[in-house]
This record gives sequence, C-alpha cells and structure tokens, in this order.
Amino acid sequence: MPGRFNLYPFQKGEVLKLKKKHPCGGWLWLVERTGADIAIKCLVCGRLLVLPRQKLEKAVKSIESTPKEI
Repeated sequence: MPGRFNLYPFQKGEVLKLKKKHPCGGWLWLVERTGADIAIKCLVCGRLLVLPRQKLEKAVKSIESTPKEI
C-alpha cells in the first residue's frame, strides 16, 4: 500500500483481501462506496462495513481483482 500521504485510489467494484478473516470465514470484500469513508461488503455473508480510508489501507493484504472497464 502507498505511504503516509499517497492514498490508494480505491474503486467501486474492486475485490480486496484483508489481513484478518471475517467471523463468518470470508477473506474477500467488495468495495461498495468510496470517499473519506469506504464501504466494503463481505462476499460470504453480505455484511456491510464502513471504515475510514486510513484504517482500510492498513487492513488490506492484497487486491484480488479490479473492476472491468466498459
């Protein structure tokens, strides 16, 4: 992930793998909304979380897929 002042440009539709597993057992999350706070949805149980951008950048392990350009 980028450094302190270089923000990663999260895009709606990206699939992220976080460092910690969700209690339902899922690792993958879908970016639903971006901005100062980012909404992500668990791909296993459908739970929606809204996290501050800085906290999400620390929690992301890898980016599994990016949205398809139309």
